Amino acid sequence: MFQVKTPLRGSERREILERIRAAIRCDLALSEGQLVRHYGVVPSEKEADGMGLFVVRAVLNPSHHANRLMEVRFYTPYLWVSRLGPPLLRHLAGVGEMRHLLGVPPGAWRTDTHRIHYREQPDAYWYSRLGPFAIEYDAGSYSLDLLQRKVQTFALRFVGQYWGAPTEKKAASLREKLAGFGLEPRFVMAAPWW
Repeated sequence: MFQVKTPLRGSERREILERIRAAIRCDLALSEGQLVRHYGVVPSEKEADGMGLFVVRAVLNPSHHANRLMEVRFYTPYLWVSRLGPPLLRHLAGVGEMRHLLGVPPGAWRTDTHRIHYREQPDAYWYSRLGPFAIEYDAGSYSLDLLQRKVQTFALRFVGQYWGAPTEKKAASLREKLAGFGLEPRFVMAAPWW
């Protein structure tokens, strides 16, 4: 986890807050834990307000079938995203975590803004030098039939695809399932959103 050891001077903090704003505009929503992990800073309420961010407090489980609840705060610059509800915010933050883990800059990434979309549309698109990659995040709710349809459809439309899950245990299970449809395990990652 990235931690700031010394207090940030005003200009350093402003620069990090601007990077956070660019990331959240791209990812649509990130959790407080992600901001600490990737930037070492969480905007104060006053800073969040000044940045035009909505703060959504929620209690939810880390994945679709998990038995534990956690309290979390999500940050988003969009009112419509703030009204989506905790499970969809969790999903968006998971997709955003994949972008961070892959090291993709915001300018090369587009998160799907239509939460109710054609089922074989990916959650995000990575416009790499090799061509477009499909990005899909599964919090544990996809059936085997849907997984197969998505993998096969993405293989026809994209140069590659990356899949993510909220925990290593869920990622391992997803790797096993997707391997049966021809996807190499290296393209499935654990991407915790909290």
